[in-house]
Amino acid sequence: MKITKRPIRTTVIFGLICGLSFMPLSLGLCNFFPWPIAFSIILWSYIAMYGFLLTRWSGKSPLSIIFPLLLLLIFVFVASSKSAFLLLMLVIFSWIRSGICFKKPLSRVFCAEFLLTLGGAALVGWFIPHSTLTWALGIWMFFLVQSLYFVKFEGISIEEKVAVDPFEEAMFRAEKIIAARLYS
Repeated sequence: MKITKRPIRTTVIFGLICGLSFMPLSLGLCNFFPWPIAFSIILWSYIAMYGFLLTRWSGKSPLSIIFPLLLLLIFVFVASSKSAFLLLMLVIFSWIRSGICFKKPLSRVFCAEFLLTLGGAALVGWFIPHSTLTWALGIWMFFLVQSLYFVKFEGISIEEKVAVDPFEEAMFRAEKIIAARLYS
């Protein structure tokens, strides 16, 4: 039996979940941290979760992205500039996706990451998010743009072979025989 992973659909749905969860998370974390730190923690958690999805799709070990994520998490509490954090977050996002998970030639990786990562961030910045609602929509829009990576640069529908239970395999064969007799 083949199980197909659909990174395009999953990226779009993940972005929607991130956008919908942004407002409640920001309201909850603002009780414990000031807004810039709470904002950075939320974005870090989204990048971390998406990074683990990327490792699963590429077949890499989840431990391979721990160092970049720890580096970004330290920067959350050390940096005082939100724009510096956002720029580093985009660099680490690109590093995880194209440097660790889906390794490609440098020229192809640079073009893909420049267009999609910086392009997605520029698109979000162009709409000038100023409230939690507009940031939530911006986060979803960023992940919509990121789903184009799998359309253009990977062109994949990742399939994974899974061992089928012998009983299920016999049941599938029986269903095919019954269906063939009914329709013949």
